[in-house]
Amino acid sequence: MPYSLDSKVIVIVGGTRGIGAGAARRLCAEGATVIVGGISIDRGREFAEELSATGPGRAEFRVADLRDGAGLRQLMDGVVETHGRIDGLFNNGADLSLLDHDTDVLDIDLAVFRETLQADLEGYLLSCRAALPHMLRQGGGSIVQTSSIAASRADTQMVAYSCAKAGVDALTRHIAMRWGKQNIRCNAIQPGMIMTEKARGMEDVLPLDAIRAFTPAPRLGDPKDIAALTAFLLSDDSAFINGQILQVDGGLHTILIRSLDPFAATDGGQPV
Repeated sequence: MPYSLDSKVIVIVGGTRGIGAGAARRLCAEGATVIVGGISIDRGREFAEELSATGPGRAEFRVADLRDGAGLRQLMDGVVETHGRIDGLFNNGADLSLLDHDTDVLDIDLAVFRETLQADLEGYLLSCRAALPHMLRQGGGSIVQTSSIAASRADTQMVAYSCAKAGVDALTRHIAMRWGKQNIRCNAIQPGMIMTEKARGMEDVLPLDAIRAFTPAPRLGDPKDIAALTAFLLSDDSAFINGQILQVDGGLHTILIRSLDPFAATDGGQPV
């Protein structure tokens, strides 16, 4: 049974690839008008045309850069000017190019730490700040944000990314608490290992065998798994769900014993 997304206008910030693109496909298939936001103009336009051709919803591409607060305001204002409203916002962007330099508290370059928080946390705040006034004026709206299981598990590396995603969770709860009475909902999704195009291109460096072994589900994740929950949270069917951090990881977060963590740093085969 389809979700109640017909006639809804939904903005995706970070919607041209991976999880964002999967969500755009699902939302368009559910009948929504999808604004695909991103920085890859040619790819974004081609993708939006593809979505509109397959329907039943329609899609359009607009430039969206999480580092550009003025640009995000211009994006949201333009959507309202064209379509009259913003019913939903999916914040999904991140700068994964910084992960190779994201180490620990003693070692990390502060420039890497600041850039990570700017792209992966401050950008979400700026996107919400640009969309919320419109949602409040129209009487409500739903925001979904991509977090990560890195926000809620311990790790010896990726201090900046983990802090940024933990901040996304806190931002999500803040928005739900602050404007819930005004019919604003905000929820976050913590994906596990999702096999996006980028992840498939890194199969030689990712510990996929270990992740498979420790994931209770019989497979790793697919962008469609995140898209399904995103569509639900942006629909009226989830009207009583607010301020929640929902894990879509095949049960990987249930593995709490440190020695079983496939991401853990090791020394001679033993966790450190």
